[in-house]
This record gives sequence, C-alpha cells and structure tokens, in this order.
Amino acid sequence: MPLRLATTFNKNTRRAFVKLNRLSFVLLFLLMTNNVLFAQFGIEKNLNQNRSLLKKLDRQIEELRQKILATKRKEADLELQIQLLDQEMALIMRSKGILEQEIDLVQKKISQKQQELNEAEKRLEQLKQLYTERVFYSYKYGRVKNIELLISARSINQALVRIKYLQQIARHDANLIKIIENKRQQIAAIKRTLQSNLQQKNLALKEIQKKTNQYLARKAEKQNLLRNLKSTHYSYQKQLTEKDRQRKQLLDLIAALEKERLAKAKQTVPAKSTEISFNFENFRKAKGKLPWPVKGKVITRYGKQRDPVSKTYIKNTDIEIKARPGTPVKCIFPGVVRIITFLPGYGNTVIVDHGKGFYSIYSHLAQIYVYKNATVRQNQIIGKVGDSGYLGPVSLRFGIYGSKKTYNPLSWLE
Repeated sequence: MPLRLATTFNKNTRRAFVKLNRLSFVLLFLLMTNNVLFAQFGIEKNLNQNRSLLKKLDRQIEELRQKILATKRKEADLELQIQLLDQEMALIMRSKGILEQEIDLVQKKISQKQQELNEAEKRLEQLKQLYTERVFYSYKYGRVKNIELLISARSINQALVRIKYLQQIARHDANLIKIIENKRQQIAAIKRTLQSNLQQKNLALKEIQKKTNQYLARKAEKQNLLRNLKSTHYSYQKQLTEKDRQRKQLLDLIAALEKERLAKAKQTVPAKSTEISFNFENFRKAKGKLPWPVKGKVITRYGKQRDPVSKTYIKNTDIEIKARPGTPVKCIFPGVVRIITFLPGYGNTVIVDHGKGFYSIYSHLAQIYVYKNATVRQNQIIGKVGDSGYLGPVSLRFGIYGSKKTYNPLSWLE
C-alpha cells in the first residue's frame, strides 16, 4: 500500500513537473516573443521619429543654403556699392585737388594785386602831397612868381611860352593824379572780384569737404553692413555645417535602427498585432501636474525667441533649465526608454516613451543611469546634468513631443 502510494505520488509529481516545465517554456516563449515584439515596436517608433527629424533637418539645411545664397548676393551688391562709392570719391578728390590749386592761384593773384594797390596808393599819396604843396605854393607865391616870370621874359613870345608851360605842368599833375586814381580803383575792383571768387571757391571747397564726409560716412556704413553680412554668412555656414553633421549622424542612426529592425523582424513570430499596449496612466491627463525634471531657472524658453547674438528670431522646440553640474535628472512620468544617443548641440540624450505617442526628451546629460528599453518610474533618476554637446551655461535641455508635434513643457509642469 505505501509502495502504491509512493508510486502514485511520484507519477503525480512527475506529471506536475512536466506541466510546470511546459508552462515555464510557454511563459518563456511568450516573454521572448513579447520582448521581440516590444523591441520591434520600439525600433519602428525610433525609425519613424528619426525619419521625421531627418526631413526636418533637410528643410533646415535647404533654408540655410538659401539664406547663404541671399547673403552672398547682398555681399556682392554691397561690395559693388562700396566700389562705386570709391570711384565717386576719387572724382570728388580730383575736383577737390583742382579747386585747391585754383584757390592757391587766386590767393597769389590777390596778394599780387594787393601789392600793386599798395604801390599805386603810395604813388598817389606822393603825387597828392606834391600837388598839394604846389597848389599851396602857387596860391601863396603864384601871382608874384608868374608876374616875375612875365616881367623877366625877354619877349612877349617867351612870356607866352612860360605861361603855357605853367599851364601844362598843372594839367599834367592833374592828369597824372587822375590816371593813378583810376588805376587804383581798377586794382581795387580786381581785388574785390578776386576776393569774391576766392570766397566762392572756399565755399565750394567746404561743400566738397561736406560731401567727402558724407561719402566717408556712407562707405563706413556700407562696410559695417558688409562686415555684419559676412558675420551672418559665417554664422549660417557654421549652422549649415552643424546641420550636415547632425544629418549624417541621424542617417547613421537610422541605418543602424533599420539594420536592427530587419534583424529583429527575422526573429519575430507572426502576430495579429505588433502594437503593444502599455499599462501607463494617460499622459495627457497629467498636463500641468508633472514634476520638474530638475529644479532651476528657465534660461531658454519655448517658441519664437530673439537671439541676443545674431539679433534674429529662432524657434525653440524645448526649454533649458539652469542647474549645477551633477544635479540628478528625474523622469517626469512612467514610461519606457526608447533612445539613448549623443547628438551635436544636444549632447547625451535620453528619450522616454510615455505611451499614446507622447515622449519626453532629456539632453546635456553628463551621466546616464538607465538603458534602452528599460521601464522607468515617475521621479526615477535617469541621469545627471552636465555640459555635453553644449558650450553655454550648464543646463538641462528638456522637451515634450506628442502627436508628431512639440509642446511647451512649461504648460505641462506643475
């Protein structure tokens, strides 16, 4: 009886063990299948997301190339304007040189006429003095002397000759004074004309100098604009280089994901649906109640913002929160880690899937404590803040994506 019981017990135990093994195998198979499907779903998501990002990068690259072409055209136009200004300036400087020569010549003529005028006035003064003395002498002694000359004449003819001679001397003195006075007036008139001419030329010279200053100011303005354009051109070229680098890295990432997807597809057993339903709470309902990934000041806001360096407006798809190096970064909502990568301008980046097409993105990480396809809890530390891939202040770059568009993270955080 005991032997029969033992045998029965052993048979039952063996059957139970076999059933347990079968059940374990089924569970293991299902778990492996789910893992493959889970990985396949994650890869498809990553591929779609990266392809979308690639299209966006291609658009940005084309926009930058168009901006570079437009900047080059503006540079060429400004360089031509500066060249024309230089040619115009050369003509103005030639006119200025000719005018300065004319002014110098007029000044010499004025100096010469002034000297002639001084000599004429001096000669006129001498003649007037002599004439005055002669008139005075004639007035005082003229009648007596004239009578003496007439009386002492040997004949009437000689007396008449002497009278005629005295009259000629008087007329000569009067004519000479008149001639010198006329010449003095002519010289003075010429001097006035020359001075007026000199004044006009000086005014013209001032006008030329004014134009010169205006052209120099315009040239300086054009050169400043050209420098700014070249700086903008350089900035665009630098951005284009960076975008090309990001594009290449993204293409490499897509190629790797595609390779992984194809490899996983071979391992995937046929299933009715590859869509996996995650048992997470509704992310959308948590809007405005989500915890901050780090505590700190928001130094870069979401949306259209003015860049203080380039003085242009840029569209931010996320925010930057200033934090100390090594500050723990917490996950804002339960989810699955889909991507862990390094992107230029973003550095070490973790992307968490929260279900129903919602993702949270954490960048500028120094250390990462999670792994790909790992399930994370709300407030679980996923890494620490650093300065990877960024030259600005140490901060966490944080974004929220959903339904193929970006959201303002500040509207979702409590």
